Amino acid sequence: MKMIFLVDGDNNIGTGLQGIDLLTEEDTVLVFFGKGQTLSNVKKLCAGTRAQVQYLESVKGGKNSLDFQIITELGVLVGRGEADFAYVISQDKGYEAAMSALHARYASTFREVALRPSIQDCLQAAFLLRSNSREELSGALVRQFGPVQGQLAFDHLASLFAPPPQPEPEPQETAAPAEQKPAKSKKRRSRSKAKAEEPAPQPVPDAPQADVEPAAAPKSRRSGASRRRKRAERAKETAQ
Repeated sequence: MKMIFLVDGDNNIGTGLQGIDLLTEEDTVLVFFGKGQTLSNVKKLCAGTRAQVQYLESVKGGKNSLDFQIITELGVLVGRGEADFAYVISQDKGYEAAMSALHARYASTFREVALRPSIQDCLQAAFLLRSNSREELSGALVRQFGPVQGQLAFDHLASLFAPPPQPEPEPQETAAPAEQKPAKSKKRRSRSKAKAEEPAPQPVPDAPQADVEPAAAPKSRRSGASRRRKRAERAKETAQ
């Protein structure tokens, strides 16, 4: 954030340079003074600043000559796009017409061009814009408003810009995992399935049986006894 200050040395310069000690190395201060004007007191006021300070003497003397030179310098800076934030430091309201003309024609070339009574009045938000982290912002607020008010301001800003809390997701019911059967039963099931898929055995035709003679009927006991009797009778007759 580069800021340029064009200070009117003919119009209460002591008040205009208030706040110069708050500037940084990126800032530039152009002090315009009248012809023959001594700068010893002005340089003392600028001694504690880190900004780049240039002292520009009026080219010609005369009424309003310094005012015209300041407006010319401002117009050149705006036309070149070298002044994102440019301020004329003076209590002379005559610069307001020049400010309006610049806003009407060159508003796209700068972010802010304004008339302020002092450098301090241009830094109301500078400490915020130059902060690049939460720590830098906290330190800038403390320097600007003191340790208590600065910390309160930081905490309040942090709460305003904090992201809204996210609603907690509702717990989802998860299905219970199916019970796994032991591997043994799985093997049995696969075996039974394979067994069921096997083709049924075909009936084997009966082998032809050889012809078997019918068994002889058992001889009755009576016929055997009669034969023995006859044999005995024959033997007896022969003996006689």
